[in-house]
Amino acid sequence: MKQTKLDIWAEEIFKKTGFIPKKEIKRGIYYSKNNIRDLIFEGEYKDKPAILKIYDDPRITDEPLAQIRFNKQNKSNILKAAEVYDYQMESPNRGWLIMEKLPLRESFKRPLNPGQREEFLNAYLEYRKNFPTKPERKLELAENLPANKFHIFRIARWFQLAHNKEAELSMAGKKPIIKPKEFIPRYLKVLDLIEKEFKNRKMIYCHGLFNPTKIFKGESGYYLIDFGHNKMYPEGYELSFIIWSDWLMEANWKMNFASWEKGVNEWLALISKTAQKLKIKNFDSLMKACLAERIMGAILADICAAERPRKEKETRIKLLYQLFDKVVK
Repeated sequence: MKQTKLDIWAEEIFKKTGFIPKKEIKRGIYYSKNNIRDLIFEGEYKDKPAILKIYDDPRITDEPLAQIRFNKQNKSNILKAAEVYDYQMESPNRGWLIMEKLPLRESFKRPLNPGQREEFLNAYLEYRKNFPTKPERKLELAENLPANKFHIFRIARWFQLAHNKEAELSMAGKKPIIKPKEFIPRYLKVLDLIEKEFKNRKMIYCHGLFNPTKIFKGESGYYLIDFGHNKMYPEGYELSFIIWSDWLMEANWKMNFASWEKGVNEWLALISKTAQKLKIKNFDSLMKACLAERIMGAILADICAAERPRKEKETRIKLLYQLFDKVVK
């Protein structure tokens, strides 16, 4: 394996901190296998089992402090996070943290079965009861935007990613993935829907990545990991993010639409009950806009800008277009 800048930096951190690596357990990427954004090692620190995470993320993050803040406020006996032993933040995008090695048994495997979905949503409610309601830091510039403008800001970034990827295909003499006549009308509908629905919705401080891969079952409860995306997000964002993570991007893309849509509807029925417990108002109109936003994000970033086989990209987009047309009538 070719050594990256993060691999070289990892060697420096081992020497500086005394962390003894035993094995690499994850190598995170940013849309491309050539863009490594984090390395995670299992090892030993001051004679204790520990985990070292090294990150250089294109997005701004205060991950070590966010995890410390959660542990400081968390009163749950059911949902925990690892204690942070040491850390350094070298820039708004780059840093490392050494943390407790958790007594994990297993993570949820996507897509979840019906029983696991309910179990997962119970863990979600426990998280919402114990997560800080606001960050103990100054808000980033974009976090000060109203909810509707924040969503549009993010979609514009994904649009740029897809735009660049499509240009690469054209310059290489290949056929682009997106057909403008099919995509642009739907894109404009999303912008209009978001402007209207989120105009009077609030921004909420969130974990940002709460999904089945971030919850592990332990010996006596659950553990929440990866605090690298704690930010202010529009109301309802997390509920649609769960569907996106577990189903839109993880269910078998070779299914026919009727079978694939059934999984979406099953999730929506369960999440509706969760929204009632959270006392979210006008859930149906909120989820319509949230789901449309996730569909658009999936097409632009997770499909067009990512490295996937062409056949898979085209089939996934077709499924998402069909879902979009049912959601946004």
